[in-house]
Amino acid sequence: MDNTLLTLLFIFLGSSLIIFLLLKNVFKKRWMENRMKDFLPVRKEEETEQNAAEKERQLKGALFSASRLFRNIQFSQRTEKLLLEAGSALKPEEYLFVRVSLFFLAGIGAFLFAFPWYVWVMAAVMAYVLPDIQMKRKREKRLKMISYQLVEILGMMANSMRAGFSFMQAMQLVGKEMPAPLGPEFERVVRESSLGVPLDDVFKEMVRRLPNKELEVVVRAILAQRKSGGNLAALMETMEDTVRGRIRILEELNTLTAQGRMSSWVITLLPVGLGLYLALVNKEYFDPMLNHPLGLLMLTVAGISIITGWFFIQRIIKIEV
Repeated sequence: MDNTLLTLLFIFLGSSLIIFLLLKNVFKKRWMENRMKDFLPVRKEEETEQNAAEKERQLKGALFSASRLFRNIQFSQRTEKLLLEAGSALKPEEYLFVRVSLFFLAGIGAFLFAFPWYVWVMAAVMAYVLPDIQMKRKREKRLKMISYQLVEILGMMANSMRAGFSFMQAMQLVGKEMPAPLGPEFERVVRESSLGVPLDDVFKEMVRRLPNKELEVVVRAILAQRKSGGNLAALMETMEDTVRGRIRILEELNTLTAQGRMSSWVITLLPVGLGLYLALVNKEYFDPMLNHPLGLLMLTVAGISIITGWFFIQRIIKIEV
């Protein structure tokens, strides 16, 4: 009984501290905003836009204030690279704060609903891992979009240069007309090169931020052509056909390997789902697997086998182009 009270007290204090850190900056900015509205009335449309922008600033401010707990942690280059390639506005310490908060909230939620201890652990671990999975999916989707945008960008630049635009003017047009991720990146290239940064360094930095094979091939071809000379518009059209062909091959491969990808997830998740179902629906039947040494050994071997099978299936269906 005493241990339960101490656990509840610890959960209450921890939750109160997190909520206080999140709301402290929000209420302070809201009070300042209300004071300014009394003296500076605005139109209803502007007020709506300002409210939306202010809510976003408040959320970012609260997240920044709470993430100061992790500002002295040395983050790995993998985390910084993941956030950069995904185009996320979160800093590494803010990203870690979100994951840790979800970890504790999921564990506390499972505890309050009186689930078994292994469900607490699984819920907390999944809540901690899910943001990383989501960020990786966002990065993959963003990098995949580059290939499709490149086809349109190369055609736009080739037509612009045939119409009399210079190379930098064509890039400036792409920066204004194309959406993210490549539009802002080309605009950044033009801006940095106008400040005196060598074009080679600017393009290499862009490839580092957006590690896409098609983009890397295009950048290398452009840099080589600028050194050796030649018809850049014709080169753009040739690269457009090359990128379009690579995209067509990748789409065909994705279609051919779709069944293998689905099979990998079904084979992996089916025993896990069946085990959770038995543990929750028929607890007495599943108890020996958690309390007996032989049951624990069987679960360990099954987990290793599932992970190994998933790894080999992923290696088989992954084809480099």
